[in-house]
Amino acid sequence: MSIWKRAGFYVFGWLARAVVTLWLRTCRVIEFGREIETRYLSANPGKGLLYASWHRGLLFVVYWYRNRNVVSIASASEDGELAAQAARRFGWITARGSSSRGGRKAFREMEGYVNKGYKGGLVADAPRGPRFVSKLGIIYLAKRTGIPIIPVIWSADRYWKLHSWDRMIIPKPFARIVALFDDDYLQVPGDASRQDCEDYRQQLDDRLNRLMFRVDNFYHTPGIQDPRQIEVPDPVPLPE
Repeated sequence: MSIWKRAGFYVFGWLARAVVTLWLRTCRVIEFGREIETRYLSANPGKGLLYASWHRGLLFVVYWYRNRNVVSIASASEDGELAAQAARRFGWITARGSSSRGGRKAFREMEGYVNKGYKGGLVADAPRGPRFVSKLGIIYLAKRTGIPIIPVIWSADRYWKLHSWDRMIIPKPFARIVALFDDDYLQVPGDASRQDCEDYRQQLDDRLNRLMFRVDNFYHTPGIQDPRQIEVPDPVPLPE
């Protein structure tokens, strides 16, 4: 990559931080279930923690968890470089790699950070989908580190939805945002077999999709004060 292209990516990162910060500061955020995070961190000082979400909500997640010692993986492509530069400006640490190039090295790097007490965040259906279907990477990471996964999803009362593979959502100015943490960890034993890991992966999908249904319907269900009060159908309807 040329020095001019690197400089352009660097400038893009700072511009993205400025625009996203000004944009999302107009929004009001309410959180439900975050006590599972604070309880774990209080009981396990110095230990890491893993978070899983869907790629559709990546923009707000990077802003929301800014400057909190979070490490994630960004693609080794030029598009991944743009994302990595923006994430770093928000205080994230990015390991670079993908399924086609450098993925194993990136996961080992992320594993090292998590073992040192950093938080690890992964959008589980990245890098290219299919959307709302997680990869095994975060399950293997939880298995190797012994660190539990907390599924977490957000939505908003007003947002734009892009026509990208992930159907990324972007809150409109002055939107109300709701974030919901799952009520239990997903803990993967160190001796889990490949089939066990696949079962945990499917559990993660189900839990993320149930959270997504609740937050997506929170502002559109009269009389509901907490998204956890919303009944979730079985099977869980997925957004288009």
